[in-house]
Amino acid sequence: MPVNSHYWIIFAALLIGVLPINTFAHDADSYGGLYRSRDAGATWLPADAGLYINASNAVAISAADSNHLLYGTDTQLLRSNNGGRDWHEQALVTGPVFCAAFDRDGHGAFAANPNGLFRSDDGVNWRMIEVSSMAIPIAQIVVGRTHVYLAGNDGLYIGNASGQDWRGPANGLPEEAISALLLTEGNTQASIHAVLAGRIWRSTDGGATWQQAAGDWRDQRVDTITTDPDDQRRLWAAGASRLFRSDDAGETWLPHGKPLPDPNIFIRGIAVAVTGSVIVLTTHRGVMRSADSGASWEKIESALPLHLEASPLAQDATNPSIVYAGFSLHPYSEAWRAAQEAAQQLRQARSRNRNSVFALAIGGVLLIGALGFFLRKKAAEQRAASIKS
Repeated sequence: MPVNSHYWIIFAALLIGVLPINTFAHDADSYGGLYRSRDAGATWLPADAGLYINASNAVAISAADSNHLLYGTDTQLLRSNNGGRDWHEQALVTGPVFCAAFDRDGHGAFAANPNGLFRSDDGVNWRMIEVSSMAIPIAQIVVGRTHVYLAGNDGLYIGNASGQDWRGPANGLPEEAISALLLTEGNTQASIHAVLAGRIWRSTDGGATWQQAAGDWRDQRVDTITTDPDDQRRLWAAGASRLFRSDDAGETWLPHGKPLPDPNIFIRGIAVAVTGSVIVLTTHRGVMRSADSGASWEKIESALPLHLEASPLAQDATNPSIVYAGFSLHPYSEAWRAAQEAAQQLRQARSRNRNSVFALAIGGVLLIGALGFFLRKKAAEQRAASIKS
């Protein structure tokens, strides 16, 4: 082989190594999915590699084992026992799953789709449990020591720890969909915060009475709310492209830090780490992060999808620097409207079935009555004929 041919081979190999080959490259914007950060949102890697998920709707982390995850997607509920390296289908819970939550002990769990509410006692096997059809679809599930709280379609529903004896919608709250729900439990009564119609409502007696939380909202809507992992009395809320903070368990609120660069960003999730100096937000324009407690903000663009909406944001209670964020190819608002329509169709179908059963029961009663009348008349005619003979 001529010497020059060796140079051509080397040159071709180098050229192939340098040129981008898009055919086999993974474009993060081609799919939604779940991403994990181990450094409070500075860097991210996929947590569902190989699944090619269109929409990541919900993620929950077990308090007993941070590697035990529940993952709600646009088509099903998935479970992982090794931090997202492997995922297993949860056969009964199919369709879009918008919320999932572990029990306080980290073993049992709840999940919901547009068809209803599901319960697992071991995080593996699931069954459907009864809840008012008016509560469906459910936006969020929060599990306390003795009760379970549902952010239902028409308000707040409260049941016992096993998911029975539901009562609701809660009195004192507007009968509207709850966009965010937060529970803090002290030694006595539970404090509940619910975000409805852009405002925070607060109950300090386990949901018996409610009042709007006071704050310098500056006529801005509140989108979501969370607690501080280092201080249970410090709460965080966000809306209209800015943060709010309460240092007295939600009684009063003040703006915190500077607004986000864009005044029209819809904020869906908040995670606070490193004693409040690092703040991560999921928004309808991706993930935003501040490393100086909200004094400045940057959009995280490294391994994350650049043009997709982000919504679910879960933080590891044992290590607040570990956070999960989910993305969707399609707007979350459209998916939620579709879920509401599906739930409404289900309610109408159940109503038609009840009406049909009622109509059949009435028809049966009338038929039995008519048959009884006919038999009595026939018996009377036979007695009359026997008397004449």
